[in-house]
Amino acid sequence: MDVPPAPTAAGEQHIADLRAALQRVLPLLSFYAGREAADSNPEQTALLLRAADDVADVLARTAPA
Repeated sequence: MDVPPAPTAAGEQHIADLRAALQRVLPLLSFYAGREAADSNPEQTALLLRAADDVADVLARTAPA
C-alpha cells in the first residue's frame, strides 16, 4: 500500500500562494464575463463563466481544514 508523502512547509506555502492567486483572479473573470454579456457575446460569456466556476471549485476543494 502506497502512503502519500507528508506535506512539507514549502508545499503548503505553494498551495497557499496558488489559492491567493486564484482568489484574485475569480472576481476578474466574473467582471469580464459580465462585460461580455453586456456586449452580447454569449460564447465568450459562457467561456468566462465556466472558468470562474472551475476556479471557485478548486478553491472550495483546497480550502484549509
